[in-house]
Amino acid sequence: MTPAALRCLSRYYGGRVVRRGDSFVLELGSGKVVPYDDGREKSFDERLESPDLEDMFTPRYHRGALAPVTDLNFDPGRARPALLFEATYGATAEAVEHELVVVKLVSSRISVHRRAAESLRRVSSRLSAFVGQHPEWAALFSPLGGGFNFRNVAGTEQRSAHAYGVAIDLNPKFGAYWRWQKTWENRIPSEVVEAFESEGFIWGGRWFHFDTMHFEYRPELLDESCYEDGVKAEEREGAP
Repeated sequence: MTPAALRCLSRYYGGRVVRRGDSFVLELGSGKVVPYDDGREKSFDERLESPDLEDMFTPRYHRGALAPVTDLNFDPGRARPALLFEATYGATAEAVEHELVVVKLVSSRISVHRRAAESLRRVSSRLSAFVGQHPEWAALFSPLGGGFNFRNVAGTEQRSAHAYGVAIDLNPKFGAYWRWQKTWENRIPSEVVEAFESEGFIWGGRWFHFDTMHFEYRPELLDESCYEDGVKAEEREGAP
């Protein structure tokens, strides 16, 4: 049976699911293939450096209460297979830039990939209403910390989600980042996190290597049909 996660990736990212013996691959429009399971046992670093498609869902992203992540290296969503992301969003700065659109996020404007734009507009609508009721939080969105930036993740050779135009950083003044400080702390309201997660964006505050200003468009990780058990979000909220 085709893994649920692979069917989901084909829906969100495109490509054709192909069975090869006892294994599966996703055949991209370019003709390149990405294995669902490359059969390798990997360390945390190896999973980030050379992930297969299965690694994208390991560990599983959890919504729920905002709290420090204490499980070592629990960083759901940080595994990003380069071939898949390049085929979907662009392999070069010029290719990604060609697909960028400007979206207003509350009081600021930010460049994001067109695939994430409509979801971000819905986030903005929710957050504009939130700020209207709680004007003290307007500073979260002015200035923003960044959107598209064709760069690698700090200290690595892996492309950042910002390089594909699918990540947004809120005002850094309100952010906590594991390279800046040892202890997790959060100044982002739960209403803001919920607005983003409801539209397919994961939050860097749910990582052991935390980045609380960071939101990233990864709808596959928030879609229950992408998991074999199909557990509803409300049944697993607060899970470790």
